[in-house]
Amino acid sequence: MAEITRPELCIVGAGALGIALAQHARRLGARVLLVDRGHAEPGDAPQRAVQVASLVASASRAQAMRNADALGLAGVDPKVSMRAVQKRARSLAAEQAPLDSRERLTGLGISVLRGDTRFVDAMTLAVGDVQVRPQAIVLAVGGAALLPEISGLDEAGYFTPDSILENSRKLTHLLVIGADPEGLALAQAFARLGSDVTLVPQGAALPGFDIEAAGIVLQCLSEEGVRVIDGGKLEAIQPRSQGIGATITLPDGASEVLDISHVLVCAGTQASLDDMGLEAARLRPLRGKARQFALGALGQTSNRRIRVVGASAGIGQWHHALSHGRAVIEALVLGAPRHQPAQQPQLVQTEPALAEIGRWPTDSKPLAAGHVILRGGLSENGKARALGQDRGLAKVLVNPKGQILAASLVGPEAGELAGVLALAMEKGIALGQLADLSLPHPSLLAILAALGENQSGAEAVSSFARRLGAVRRRLGI
Repeated sequence: MAEITRPELCIVGAGALGIALAQHARRLGARVLLVDRGHAEPGDAPQRAVQVASLVASASRAQAMRNADALGLAGVDPKVSMRAVQKRARSLAAEQAPLDSRERLTGLGISVLRGDTRFVDAMTLAVGDVQVRPQAIVLAVGGAALLPEISGLDEAGYFTPDSILENSRKLTHLLVIGADPEGLALAQAFARLGSDVTLVPQGAALPGFDIEAAGIVLQCLSEEGVRVIDGGKLEAIQPRSQGIGATITLPDGASEVLDISHVLVCAGTQASLDDMGLEAARLRPLRGKARQFALGALGQTSNRRIRVVGASAGIGQWHHALSHGRAVIEALVLGAPRHQPAQQPQLVQTEPALAEIGRWPTDSKPLAAGHVILRGGLSENGKARALGQDRGLAKVLVNPKGQILAASLVGPEAGELAGVLALAMEKGIALGQLADLSLPHPSLLAILAALGENQSGAEAVSSFARRLGAVRRRLGI
């Protein structure tokens, strides 16, 4: 007879997101069971982010060596060993592994169960030979790579963002299909590590981002040797005895055949829920979105006992998924989130980095009355100039009260700067109040303080305030 366990909360998916949410639920006092489905969650393995960060850091250091003359040093062309680069990345991930181990999680009071996972009915989950009947289930599974329908792709073979982290060979000419944020970062990293790189976004590059901000990033990638065929489309792949051919339709309608060595698919992800018995769980996807199940803002689904976060909720970027997931856990454990999920920046972790928060008005619509766009270039920021990274800008849209509605940032630490603006938006802090920040000099944050000063200076001083000031001066107050 199968063993039956009845935890308060069951989190399915022992990737980085599931582990973080299990720890958050335990801190709130919940009895938590974390289900490891017996394989790494695609796109969300616990140490994956460390590997990616290590790879990008090695690539950044190689580029810094080439451009050292900009800082008064001798520039050199580095000798890159992909084997050594990937060995370091795997070593760092291995050092991180104990923090995510079953033993540590058990020590924190989190039960961990591993095995093939499937739904038996709307209230029961089978994990190996154990039946789990929790009060609530949270699906925190990873996202498998979406594969575009391109003739010859399967025959030629391809990397995904997961599998390319295991590659230890130099890639002569890498073709990147798609242009999700991670795809752009990996394209730049491999170009800096010595590969020829062509990126075909299958449409517009960086759709939805501010055109001016996105243009700076794409121009910088181009200057580093990444060929971005913005508006182009890959039509077919032709496996050959030596190398691979790729037929591309260019934006002007002309056709071009490229000689490439490897293919990386970065065209988005979909929730990895194969063989979980979703029919038995009475879990129905959204119409037209086969792998998205969220019917409400807090991950509610067609089954009141099941909530979804991350890929299953259609949330791609990890920091978005974590913020949303914490709110879902708090709703289940406390009855309501302690804080409503705030607006989260969209991040592209290239150099320069691109961060965007809020929604810009479309070009076809004029700004509403009293709304203003304030803009500052990094060429005016002392810290950015000292770093030799002054290609970039900060653009902020404010309403008549000076409250921040949207922002685009390009440059070093763009994500951190966007985090400051996200907090200001959540707390209702006007842009002008950022002028009062006490900052070291020089500081990258000074660009936000400068925009705040511009906003404050643009506000008219009332005649009453001027008269009051004159009276105070006469009285010596």
